Amino acid sequence: MKTRLYKILTLWMLSAMLLSACTMPVAAPAGDSAASDQPIELVYMTHNHAPSIPVNEAIIAEFEAANPNVKITFDNAPHDNFEQKVLTAFAGGVGPDVFWAGDWMVPQFLDAGLIAPVDPTAFGVNSQEEFEALFDAGALDAFKSEGQIYTGGVSEYNTFSLIYNVDALAEAGFDPLPKDQPITWEELAEIAAAVTVKDGDSTTRVGLAWPFGVPIWTVLIQEPMLRQKGGELINAEGMPDFTQEPMVAVMSYLQQLRQSGAVDPAAYTDLLQDFANGRSAMIFGGPWAAKPLNDINPDLNWDIAPLPQFADAQERVTTLYAWAWFVSAKSSPEKQKAAWEFVNLLTSKQQEWWDQGGYVQARQTEIDGMSLPEYYAQADERLGTLFADYPYGKAEFRSTNYFELSDIWTRAQDRVLAGEDVATVLQDAQAQAEAAVAE
Repeated sequence: MKTRLYKILTLWMLSAMLLSACTMPVAAPAGDSAASDQPIELVYMTHNHAPSIPVNEAIIAEFEAANPNVKITFDNAPHDNFEQKVLTAFAGGVGPDVFWAGDWMVPQFLDAGLIAPVDPTAFGVNSQEEFEALFDAGALDAFKSEGQIYTGGVSEYNTFSLIYNVDALAEAGFDPLPKDQPITWEELAEIAAAVTVKDGDSTTRVGLAWPFGVPIWTVLIQEPMLRQKGGELINAEGMPDFTQEPMVAVMSYLQQLRQSGAVDPAAYTDLLQDFANGRSAMIFGGPWAAKPLNDINPDLNWDIAPLPQFADAQERVTTLYAWAWFVSAKSSPEKQKAAWEFVNLLTSKQQEWWDQGGYVQARQTEIDGMSLPEYYAQADERLGTLFADYPYGKAEFRSTNYFELSDIWTRAQDRVLAGEDVATVLQDAQAQAEAAVAE
């Protein structure tokens, strides 16, 4: 089984152009150049995925011990308002010195002059080319602009697959889902409706769930569906298009899910907690989901299937997204230097990020004589199905209006799920999108 899983992981890495033959230089000692008599205070901001908090805290403590003049204030916020909190902090003149954010925000950050190009010397190398060679080939592409790299490394490299409760499906008469071939969205709708459990007017177990009110989740789930239908949110002229036929088809599908009872936003409280405790039967998730699910409910009989595809999909498309570490262009040179050295330490903790947080890393290393793909293969054999979804992934749309457009999409989703006319909702969304882009 481990051999088969390793082959899957290797295929994923090769297909996603994430595997490189370069040997990673030894990371520069944490205190080499940040150490001085001058006190430096850094604000470090991330989202608050629970397993990542102790990893961050331990790395902060290690860096502060090696650099007694540096004090790091750790600030974390829920996923649903994290990006807005970062932007609001900068708008108020008190933005973080180091922060964690998604690749989809790069155009907006660059346009606002918020992020600094990487300092390779903080990573023990002398050039950007040498810095890039520390990472898997292609892993930093989403963070480049005009030849410059604007990150110190990828903190999470993710896709979404379908995670489901095997027992819940069996109760409804369904066999375990195929692991090497995606079911259709149409089949998913049938299954999700069948495994939903009602107690009068209340939903005690919803068939399918995701964080309905979080704009990034709207894009991560629905944009692959849009692309499977041959659409793109941003058209060839660089404008958003909410009224295209593929978008109408996707939103109509969501409305049918709601009308069948397969989804119920009112029943949602927490993605992993709900699933682990039997309040939902199927969710979308990445490699970060495995450890928390096992920790919350070790007896849960769950498995992973590929992300569904429409029966008439023009091509197989899945989700692909990355979070990374950024340093503020607004910080002083002294703070930036210390911040990049802190990021060097953060990216050198590949084993901790995986073991404790389930975060796939892109900075190359060996652990106990194994490459990262080999090491990952030991964790949970079910993850092989999820990793096999990576080669079909496409990064999210790029726009300096990402936040506004993802929010417009989410509001449209909410109205469609509430039963409003799909065409009317999307016409309103298009008007809002055009106004947002024109500002």
